Amino acid sequence: MDYDNKSDIAAVYDEARVLAPERLRQWQDLLSTQLDRTAISVVVDLGCGTGRFTEPLATLFQAKVIGVDPSVRMISKARQKFITDNVAFQQASAEALPLPGGAVDLVFMSQVYHHLAAPADAARECYRVLRHSGQVCVRNTTRENDFVYRDFFPLQALIESDLPTRKDMESVFVAAGFAVARHQTVTQFVSRNWPAFVHKSALRADSFLARLSDDEFYQGMAALRAHAVDVSRDDGVTEEIDWFVFTKPAPIAPHLEVMAPIPL
Repeated sequence: MDYDNKSDIAAVYDEARVLAPERLRQWQDLLSTQLDRTAISVVVDLGCGTGRFTEPLATLFQAKVIGVDPSVRMISKARQKFITDNVAFQQASAEALPLPGGAVDLVFMSQVYHHLAAPADAARECYRVLRHSGQVCVRNTTRENDFVYRDFFPLQALIESDLPTRKDMESVFVAAGFAVARHQTVTQFVSRNWPAFVHKSALRADSFLARLSDDEFYQGMAALRAHAVDVSRDDGVTEEIDWFVFTKPAPIAPHLEVMAPIPL
């Protein structure tokens, strides 16, 4: 999606997509338990947007984090918020990263995969910039996931055309040379209550909602508001999302040929 010329999402992204403390803690805990933080000193937050994960990654890993996004407006917003020695931002595409080979320990991708113009090229770029044994973490909605918006908005056509399947994502990274280190479907915390979720949804900062017609969007919002009235105000909102960790294998040591003894 073109966030610079065909959308105003960048202007409301921070308010609409802010990470609630409970949600951030859930993902920080998952990263802490699944990755060796002592082996990570350089991280790429690929498709960083306005940087909602960038600073938390820098804090969690005590590492340098480079936020990369193709949107000039998103990167501009991120730079206005974060001015620290261990966080930097670059405007670039995932298919042509402005980084040398083998310079990165971890690539983190949050809800980026379905926006990639050429996923196979992006996976190969991740492989190029990672050191051996470096990892790519991908959190992304897939067609198989039960997520809130699909229950209220007419999204099926977009789901079928834009969202990957789990098999799609795995096969692309494996074809690029990665090994699958982990896959799981995470039930993630979305919002502490339904009124807050309705408020953020009304800002229309989700790329799928932004692509609906106004009538489709307003009808969906009416259904969402009606649901929020019917449930307990204090009920938390959760949904499914898929989580992959891919590893760039270490090189295989060359085989040492054992010479046959020379007969005397």
